[in-house]
Amino acid sequence: MEKTIIIGGKAGAGIKEAGRMLAGVLSNLGYYVFGYVDYPSLIRGGHNFVSLTFSERPIRSTDRKADIIVATDGRSIKAHLEDEKEGTVWIINEKESKEGAIKAPFKEVAPGFFKSSSVLGAILKLFGIPLEEGLPFVTSLPQREKNEQIYREAYNAVPQLYEVKTLDGKRGDILTGNECIALGSVDGGLDFYVAYPMTPASPVLHYLAKRKDEFGIKVVHPENEIGVINMALGIAYAGKRAMVGTSGGGFALMTETLSLAGMSETPIVIYEAQRAGPSTGVPTYTAQADLLFCLFAGHGDFPRVVVAPSTPEEAYALARDSLNIAWRFQTPVILLGDKHLGESYFTVSLERKKVVEEPKLWEGNGDYRRYEITEDGISPLAFPGREGVVVKATSYEHDERGVTVEDAESVRRMQEKRMNKERTIREYILSREDSVVVGGGKESDKVIITWGSTACTVEDVARELGYRVIRPLFLEPFPSERVFKEIEGAKEVLCVELSASGQFEKLLNMNGIRVDRSVRKYDGRPFFRDELTSILREV
Repeated sequence: MEKTIIIGGKAGAGIKEAGRMLAGVLSNLGYYVFGYVDYPSLIRGGHNFVSLTFSERPIRSTDRKADIIVATDGRSIKAHLEDEKEGTVWIINEKESKEGAIKAPFKEVAPGFFKSSSVLGAILKLFGIPLEEGLPFVTSLPQREKNEQIYREAYNAVPQLYEVKTLDGKRGDILTGNECIALGSVDGGLDFYVAYPMTPASPVLHYLAKRKDEFGIKVVHPENEIGVINMALGIAYAGKRAMVGTSGGGFALMTETLSLAGMSETPIVIYEAQRAGPSTGVPTYTAQADLLFCLFAGHGDFPRVVVAPSTPEEAYALARDSLNIAWRFQTPVILLGDKHLGESYFTVSLERKKVVEEPKLWEGNGDYRRYEITEDGISPLAFPGREGVVVKATSYEHDERGVTVEDAESVRRMQEKRMNKERTIREYILSREDSVVVGGGKESDKVIITWGSTACTVEDVARELGYRVIRPLFLEPFPSERVFKEIEGAKEVLCVELSASGQFEKLLNMNGIRVDRSVRKYDGRPFFRDELTSILREV
């Protein structure tokens, strides 16, 4: 069985919580689950909805058109008329009316408080899922007795139309991309997470702050994004692993210090969760339009690494790896995500493993040269507090000891040192099997090249339409040699992305890669499975 369910209601009514609880129940029954969360930048008063698909096969996307629409208020009925299809089943609030709809008592725990328990009860009964399956989720909420009461009332008020059977074995846990990034950073040796709240990166801050004692880390909330990155750079200079989180507007404020990290060769990881811009844009929606900004942010020439996970498992692994890469190469690493990957929830089976690689440390005595020129461009690290050692860090051009210089020969030598490091980084990335990932119909001569969270929908559709899917996980340095190899012999190459100007296609063009057709979306929403299927069939 595979069904798509939309749950809609006003902001603050517990719509997201209802979707998360439903996902948990279905996951416990052995189904794969994907949930897309749509909400405006209003705490109360706006319209929220969750679109959740569950299936017996792995799934990482959802349809625009739903099999079941649950409308907890009159506004939700109007909002989702365009999402119904032939045979769509409606469950509506008993106070509303719609021809042919099932009515349910969507009651609040208290005036103005969550309806999530009653929503869960109605949906479980519709699917013939035993009432007991939802009780652990309902009774874990505040006001346990009231939640259980309205859950039972809604369950008993709705007829059973389907039979969702229990499958063999649970497929994984329900996690968001942001939660996977948080867990990956911890397993990469994170010491400090420093962030100012900015949607859609804020959940990482909240998640790590809530569990900081369990993880043995420090979580700091400075006054603004400028304070965030400067504090993190100071932490790294002192020898501790630091990561910051932000979105496009916050990253814009960090760019001067990004260049300082490049000049001072200080390791730092920046999680940049994209939302629809420019400027404040559409704060709670998604896009892939910060790509070129992240590739070229900062002034002057210095190496950086930009990685972009597509799946929650990759979010975990690349967050962990980003800390090790930053410290191995003493360079900034930008972990480029987006709202869709960060805030959607998935069935995830993580094999957590702590991997903390030791950087190149100075083992000598006496005369320490922080910026010693080496063949690979990587200098040995030492940290303040070591007896008899002066550790310099500077924003000025400098000699090997960190003393300011301006003569032509010294400037040239240091520029070349940093470029040697960039070549070392490129060799490392090309040596990684996961620098480029191939999925879909691997033998097909029809190719889609894409990146980030868009790849989840693309791969779900590619299975049906017979496309091979190519997606680089490393965007800087770009593994062009690997991409050329994978598209060799293709009769048709399509580029699919969430950018009005085609930023990913521009990156491909900069690396000599041409595509035959482009498919772009830029309304703040991700590609839905049925939508992309229709587009590709037209193409």
